[in-house]
Amino acid sequence: MNSMTGFGRASGRDRRFDIDVEARSVNHRFLSVKVSLPEDLSRYEAEVDRLARARMSRGSVNIAVTIKRVGVAPLPQPDARRIQAHYRSLETIRRKLKLESPVPFEALMAIPHLWASPDHQADDSGKAWTAAAKLVGKALDELVKTRAREGIGIRRDILARLDSITASAARIRELAPRVLETYQRKLDERISALLGARGLEVGKADLVKELAVYADKCDISEELQRLNAHVESFREIVKEGGTVGRRLDFLTQEMVRETNTLASKGSDAGISEAAVRIKAELEKIKEQAENVE
Repeated sequence: MNSMTGFGRASGRDRRFDIDVEARSVNHRFLSVKVSLPEDLSRYEAEVDRLARARMSRGSVNIAVTIKRVGVAPLPQPDARRIQAHYRSLETIRRKLKLESPVPFEALMAIPHLWASPDHQADDSGKAWTAAAKLVGKALDELVKTRAREGIGIRRDILARLDSITASAARIRELAPRVLETYQRKLDERISALLGARGLEVGKADLVKELAVYADKCDISEELQRLNAHVESFREIVKEGGTVGRRLDFLTQEMVRETNTLASKGSDAGISEAAVRIKAELEKIKEQAENVE
């Protein structure tokens, strides 16, 4: 079981480039990947996205790649063939416009792209990406490891809270018979006081019928059974690991529903107190489950 929160970093340096990669993630309903690359490497954004999706299935992931050139960049060299072709084109235009002055050589040499070779730039970017891609993989691997480490802590906390819920459910089961006994005693006392004052008697069959109706209304055995079953399922899923966050979220909602029913049907201070403890643990579990991949 992995957390969706983590951080990974990888750095590298050679004679040309100083590269730094940071990968961060927080919880998210689905998998969202945001990539920040230098402008000349923007075409590799889809590749970075693929590398992240191959390692994670949920979370909001941010990956930032920074590249700095080391040392002095080689001076650009003019491309003679491109300058000649460009000069001929400008001369053709000059003649069509019937301009007398020839195209000045200084103006021609001031054109930036005549000094840079596109093939050289592409080769430079390709080498930078080759180095950066390895570091992106390392940073993502480190991110996955930190998510796994945090997941261990989450699992430990959830299992401890499930033990607490089981103990509170056992306490409710122990107190449940007392609810009917208390109701029977109070019903007896009220009816005897009311009818005794008028010299009347109530039939035993009527009392039994009233108790049967109340016993059915306050019976919480099914809710306890379902709650315990959900707790065991929760334990199995947590120990199973993998991508389980959505399943845990669903089970938490089901346990909250059963606990609310227990509290409303219990009609006992002890049962209500135990139900409140269960709901407090479920609230903490819900917070943890929302951060599970």
